[in-house]
Amino acid sequence: MSARGTEARVAWYPALPAEGWASMDRYWAELARCESGWHHAGGSGDRMKAAAPPWLGGPPARSAAAGRIQRAMHKHFIYPWRAGQEKAEVAHVLDHSYAHLIPHLKKGCRSVVATVFDLVPLQLADGLTPVQIERFRRTVMHLREADHLISISQETKDRLHEILGIDPSRVTVAVPGMDFARFQKQVPQDNEVAQRVRALPKILFSVGSAISRKNLGSLPGIFEHFRDEFRERRCVFVRAGERLPAELKARIEEVVGPEGFVELGPTYGDDLIAAYQSAHVFLFPSTLEGLTFTIPEAMAAGAAVVTNRSTANPEAAGDAALFYNEGDSAEAARLIMSLLKDGSLHAEMCAKGRERARAMTWERHYQTVRKVYSMVAGRAA
Repeated sequence: MSARGTEARVAWYPALPAEGWASMDRYWAELARCESGWHHAGGSGDRMKAAAPPWLGGPPARSAAAGRIQRAMHKHFIYPWRAGQEKAEVAHVLDHSYAHLIPHLKKGCRSVVATVFDLVPLQLADGLTPVQIERFRRTVMHLREADHLISISQETKDRLHEILGIDPSRVTVAVPGMDFARFQKQVPQDNEVAQRVRALPKILFSVGSAISRKNLGSLPGIFEHFRDEFRERRCVFVRAGERLPAELKARIEEVVGPEGFVELGPTYGDDLIAAYQSAHVFLFPSTLEGLTFTIPEAMAAGAAVVTNRSTANPEAAGDAALFYNEGDSAEAARLIMSLLKDGSLHAEMCAKGRERARAMTWERHYQTVRKVYSMVAGRAA
């Protein structure tokens, strides 16, 4: 709170919409929605109001990346300069990739907070060049200068301490929310993806990028344990997102057969919801995550989840998934088969998943964020 007890200001500094990062635009939009609801519900006893500076506008309805030169100019020159002119009790950098703003904000703000999603580029290159990794390192080193950090998982909090040497007492975990109702919605019957998957046998579903940490290379070894189920058309593997490398696709098809694998390619909106809702089992073999949104999305859509115990996967899934140890393909296969064969177990895990996803609200995330604002503003005062 301000020293005079008047209304205090929290200034948000999101990733620029020109980046075209849909997930970061959504984070900004959800905070704005929760801030509005916070005051409407009478939760403003701390007398703080949060918003991005007017010159940033509001979160975009649809992400679209600008040209590389334009993005670089705004991100590294115009944005830091304009942000440095703002004054507020608390400044909140909404994305760790914009931590380069922090030294500029310190001039006009009593306290600076930043949200950290992951430090993955410092853990695994995964296609990034040495120059890109070093640029990321220089950026996130500024997180040390923030008064407090908000981490989306305990996993990321641990990496902040391990990699950047940040005292855990300066980090608060606030698990993000998810739009439960969005993945429960009725998709139109004429939706192209819904029509395409409707006639398929029980679907094992995967979504996302094909970078190495997603560990999709482990799937042929898992599928090998029940290849007859694919060959006899009792199940099928469906992928949405970045198309698989040709060599990996060939390995999967060698096990499941050409008809045992359906690749949808990049999938969004109702198409993605239809794909999730068609899934009997959602497979998530990733070995390195800050915290994935795909697990609770699949749960909200009604799929049972099988994932390994690596990094933040247990934090995302809670007790609502079946877990295997990474590398144990036989155990992973056994869990998948149990969900294909045992209707009671499948129904139990789907019900647990829906409850888990329903509890992961943005309002709960924002309650923790507001507590951080009050804490750092109180210290400054």
